[in-house]
Parts: sequence; C-alpha cells; structure tokens
Amino acid sequence: MKKIYNLSHYMCICLGLVYSLCSCWPGGTFTDPYIIPESRQKENFYYLPSTPNTPLHSKKDDVSLSIVAASNSKYSGADIQASYMPGKHVGIMASYSFANDFAKYNRFELGAGFVTDLSANWHFETYAGFGKGKITNNHPTGTSNIDLTHFFLQPAVALCTENKNIQFAIVSKFSGVNFTVKDTSFKTDREPFSTRQIKSLYDQPFHIMWEPGFVFRAGWENFQFHTGYSFSTDLSNPDLHKANGNLSLGVTVRVNTQNKK
Repeated sequence: MKKIYNLSHYMCICLGLVYSLCSCWPGGTFTDPYIIPESRQKENFYYLPSTPNTPLHSKKDDVSLSIVAASNSKYSGADIQASYMPGKHVGIMASYSFANDFAKYNRFELGAGFVTDLSANWHFETYAGFGKGKITNNHPTGTSNIDLTHFFLQPAVALCTENKNIQFAIVSKFSGVNFTVKDTSFKTDREPFSTRQIKSLYDQPFHIMWEPGFVFRAGWENFQFHTGYSFSTDLSNPDLHKANGNLSLGVTVRVNTQNKK
C-alpha cells in the first residue's frame, strides 16, 4: 500500500508541473484579458475631420461638384461636396462626409460666404456655416454614440492660373464643436482609456478645433483632379483622442450656368 501511495503522490506532482508549464508556455491556452489593451481602445475615435469644402469660384453662376476619397492611417471614407455662386461676391456650399471603420462617422455642413478675385492670379474667399454629425464607436465590449453640432469659419487664399485650370489654396478652418454623448454600452471597467475619453466629453462638451490645410486642383475648364490634406488640432482639449489628419483624392466637375449671349 505504501508503494501505491507514493506512486499516486508522484503522479499528482508530475501532472501539476505539466499543467503549470503548459499554462506558461507560449503555445498554451490563453484567455481574453480582463482589461482591453490600450492599443485596441485607441482604434476608436471621438472626432474625425472632414475634407474642407473649398469651392474657389470666381464667376457668378459657377456650380461645382466634388467627389473625393478621404483617409488616414486609421480610417477611410468619402466626401461629397457641392457649391454655387449666386452673386458676384456671394457663394453657398453643402457637403456630406462619412467613414466606416471601428468608428462609424457621418456629418453634413451648410455654409455661405464672401468670394473675390484679388487679381488675375490671386483669389480670396471665406465661408461660415454650421453642421451636424454622429460618431458610433464599435468597442471590444460594446458601443458608444456621440452627436456633434458645430459652427465654422473657413477663410482660404488661392494662387491660380488666369483660366483657373490650376489652383492651389491654403485653407484655415476654425470650428466650435459641441459633443453630446447619447449612450455608452461598453464595459467601463474593462476599457479605462475609453471611459476617460467619454468622461472628458461629459465634463467639457464644447471644443474649439483648428484645421489648417491645402487644396490642389489641376485639369481643364470643366473637369479637375483634386488632392488635399488638412491637419486637425483641438485647442480646448489636446488629450481628446481623434483622427489628426485627412488626406483627400478625387475629382471636381465645374460648370457655369449663366446664359451666354
């Protein structure tokens, strides 16, 4: 009986050692960590900049439509932009933006502004308006929904050829953005970084954003290729986790609807 007892005892010890080694071995079985890695939490955003709608019209009754793909290292989407110049120095514009990754985002804007040619090669315009949008984040443990309302001022100066076939503009967009957290269903104890971001929006819902950038268009009278880049910085809360850049590539169609005599 003593030998059987000793044998059973040694077998239990060996099995215990094997279990311990397997649980530590890289090829062993892993469980989902209780705290979600911060790198995954940072895949979600709480603000995404849109491509600046920069009409660069110079003639009364100019109409343009731009369709561009917008992207960053962390997201991809598109913008549809339209504009019209009903008066000699008056312009109106509208745009719709969307993206779909870990953060689903959409926003529309409406604006009106003052437009003038400073010379045959220099152009100035400034638009003001408002917009509304929504961000839905797909967290590892749930979702969060945020509504955005903003007002903006967007001056731009452009250097162009006399026939406007080539245009290069420097844009500087200032926005006052109000964040409204609609609901959060992710597990706050498992996502502390995301929880701090949401809490900061509760504590400080109004932010001032500055989005400088450039737009370059080249082509023909009625059709141009478009490229641009803008950088977004939060002047109110630099710790807000957001997409910082917006690279855009697309096309612009422009016509003049004025009746020609």
